[in-house]
Amino acid sequence: MNDIFNKHIRALDLLVKEFVDLIKTHEHKYDRTFASVIKNINKNSTYTIIDDGGVERKVKCSIPNAALKVGQYVWVKVPRNRLEDMHICGVK
Repeated sequence: MNDIFNKHIRALDLLVKEFVDLIKTHEHKYDRTFASVIKNINKNSTYTIIDDGGVERKVKCSIPNAALKVGQYVWVKVPRNRLEDMHICGVK
């Protein structure tokens, strides 16, 4: 009985090690959403916002027929952690 128990423990230990190795090598790409405020409306149909790191960014708006104003609070999405695809996705 002890032999079977030890085999199960070794199998679980190997499985845990494989999971840990997979997590270490996996590139984490996920959507991130944060609140911001419209700082400026640009002539090229973009909006200047402050990102969650305090940096000014010019982003597009994905809300159809949105009439956003300076000072308005919005939700900003960064799909798959790609800053170049950052966009306004909602009004807060």
